[in-house]
Amino acid sequence: MADWFPKLNALIAAVVVTIGLTLAWVWTPMPVSWAVVAGLGFTALLLWLGETIRHIWAWACLILGLESLSWSAAQLIKPAMEGVPQPSGEQVVNSFVGIFFATFWLTFAYGIFRLIRRTESMEPPAPKS
Repeated sequence: MADWFPKLNALIAAVVVTIGLTLAWVWTPMPVSWAVVAGLGFTALLLWLGETIRHIWAWACLILGLESLSWSAAQLIKPAMEGVPQPSGEQVVNSFVGIFFATFWLTFAYGIFRLIRRTESMEPPAPKS
């Protein structure tokens, strides 16, 4: 596999995670400069954590799950910070949708990490020289 292919996957995964972050940002519209800095940070993090393409996408799915979980929590916390005693029905439904997607992404990341662990344990040991 070419040396640039994991880096390309890290860049694509960072773009996906950055888009997820901008969608999860519920307080005010996220400034573009913050999104660019977050994208560069996610790219650096995924390049650092991603030994293989599987690792890169497992970490990206884990981050997406955490973003979805934080978005659903923010849907319930935001009305309280604005002085509204209870969240509206729409915000509660949105929170449950966020929990559903968080469960999906976290479960998907768990499955990829399990696959990585299983395939790494099946590999034969490196020959001694």
